[in-house]
Amino acid sequence: MDQAGAVDLPVFVINLARDTARREAMAAQLAAIGLTASFVPAVDGRLLTAGDRAAYHRAKCLRVYGVEMLDSEIGCYLSHYRLYQRILRDDLPASLILEDDARLDPATPAILRALLGVAEPAWTVVRLESMRGRLLRPPSSRFVGIRVADLPDGAGLYRLRTHVLGLGAYLIRPAGARRMLEYGARIFSPIDQTMDRFWENGIVPYIVRPFPARQDAAFASSIGARPAGRNAGEPFGVWMRRRAQRLADSLRKRAFNLTT
Repeated sequence: MDQAGAVDLPVFVINLARDTARREAMAAQLAAIGLTASFVPAVDGRLLTAGDRAAYHRAKCLRVYGVEMLDSEIGCYLSHYRLYQRILRDDLPASLILEDDARLDPATPAILRALLGVAEPAWTVVRLESMRGRLLRPPSSRFVGIRVADLPDGAGLYRLRTHVLGLGAYLIRPAGARRMLEYGARIFSPIDQTMDRFWENGIVPYIVRPFPARQDAAFASSIGARPAGRNAGEPFGVWMRRRAQRLADSLRKRAFNLTT
């Protein structure tokens, strides 16, 4: 993987076929740090089929996510989900999954090699980046997490008791892929938020700190902006069900954190 030695690690980059600039930029930066990736065609939200839409659980989405998902969000979800299917189908080991606007620090290969050698805890997914401000600039120890292993260049593996937000770069083992396939067979929230529901899917959140990956500001989000007034005109019953869901989620999350 880098000058210190190689490691058997499949690397996948999710990329829309029309986004050639992103693909070229990603290929160049991976080559610069000694990583070789397979580019996987993303599911285009503009071209969703009836079969793609059949997995969408609208009622649960409105209750959990609080708003209809965009077609681009469904396409992103399916892009990751189908990689989980591939990991199990092809009996792949731990794999690195990247979105095509991720930018990796030069130390990433050494960090990945060290993560694969971590015996305890037996992580299933490790997130290498986050879009959540409170994790990027922690206001308290709660958002720092608990350091459970040392990594190269002063980095560390941290266990969180809160959600991460973002799936631009992460390491996933077959056990994590299997849990996401089982838990996320119906689409009810963006893929990163589905993974973040650790109190239901059992995927304990781990991160690398400082984060070795980030989004490239040179590229606009491929998801696109959501129109203003996301809940305007919402029926009272929908609002009540969403409030009840959030309360239930809060209680279950606390129970999970007390027992794991």
